Amino acid sequence: MTISGSARRDGVSVEVLPGGALSALELTPEALRGGGRALAEEILALVREAAAQAGERAKHAMADELGGLGRAELTMLGLDQDGTLTETAESTVPDSWRV
Repeated sequence: MTISGSARRDGVSVEVLPGGALSALELTPEALRGGGRALAEEILALVREAAAQAGERAKHAMADELGGLGRAELTMLGLDQDGTLTETAESTVPDSWRV
């Protein structure tokens, strides 16, 4: 099973893996009309959205698979007792990607 997140807007389409690793990027001529700075900002915003989506999907998949583990084991894996990731999606995006 491959977990990913995707986002699309204004001629830009991205797909990322959990943690924000970009796995696909598509640009249409519409995406290029606003210039380089606007395109870069749009790509980064969409990567953040898709990374949050992929992180949520990964969190739920892990919680389903690890449901029988105790609190100590979940904490060691970076999960809260209820199975939610202790880090936020935003914290997984490298600072160099931020605008």
